[in-house]
Amino acid sequence: MNQKLTRIPLPHPPPYRQSRTSFWLTLLVGLLITFAIGASIYMIIDSLISGSITTTNRGPRTTFLRDLQPRRYWFEVVWQSLIPLILVSVALFGLRIYRKVRK
Repeated sequence: MNQKLTRIPLPHPPPYRQSRTSFWLTLLVGLLITFAIGASIYMIIDSLISGSITTTNRGPRTTFLRDLQPRRYWFEVVWQSLIPLILVSVALFGLRIYRKVRK
């Protein structure tokens, strides 16, 4: 006898459905990352307009002026610009994973 005719089809598992908790946690993390990106960009733009930037390290904070210390000023601007770039890449990677899981 043919196996296709005698075999009983098994029920398929229900499709993945995201819970409310995971949805709201995903939304909250996305909003926090967006806020951090916006705050970092605001600080960089403000330092470009004012011409002075303060280091963000945990030790004693140092302020560099564009006119007096141009190399250190621009190095700090570039260094602080890496933070939003890293956060944007994390957000895009998380969005990619989120969309892949939903399919």
